[in-house]
Amino acid sequence: MGKSGVNIAVFGIASNFILFLIKLYVGISSNSLAIYCDSVNNLGDTFSCLIALFGFIFMIKTNEKKGGRIQSLCSFIIGSIVAVTGAYCVYSGLERFMYPVLVSYSFKYAMLILLTAFVKLIMAMVYIIKSRKAPSPVYKALILDSLLDFGLTITAILGFYLVEKLNYAIDGVFGIIIGIIILAAAAKSVWQQAKILVND
Repeated sequence: MGKSGVNIAVFGIASNFILFLIKLYVGISSNSLAIYCDSVNNLGDTFSCLIALFGFIFMIKTNEKKGGRIQSLCSFIIGSIVAVTGAYCVYSGLERFMYPVLVSYSFKYAMLILLTAFVKLIMAMVYIIKSRKAPSPVYKALILDSLLDFGLTITAILGFYLVEKLNYAIDGVFGIIIGIIILAAAAKSVWQQAKILVND
């Protein structure tokens, strides 16, 4: 599973970094906090896949027992990175809610972000296929993260759209919602892996 895991991790690093750049461009260009937070989440995912890459490489050189512990440790670190990302989004959302700024909605930008959502869905499917062949807590973490990201990106698009229909303060609310969802999912993952590491 080690070599296969390395390939999947490299795939995740490249895909997430490209998604980060696209969303960062749209977020900055439109001044949308929801999209910007989504881009930061993808940057966190890039680092998460980097951690997974190191874990898979290390697994190739160790025995099965140590490999299992390494996978749990990698999952714990990935969850921690995602949790920090969620906390950042909540903070940014609160700041934007208190000090709202004008957001420039664009149909072209909305379609571009929608495309990135489906890329995340495809990534989740790839991870699911690999996980069935070689079950791993790292794969489970990546699957959960990808599916969560799909939902978060759809939420970000909704917030981006509603800014035009309602008012620009709603952007901060969606930033907070996205951050809380990320934080809650990450906290659950961190807790599960922490119990495994302590009891191992």
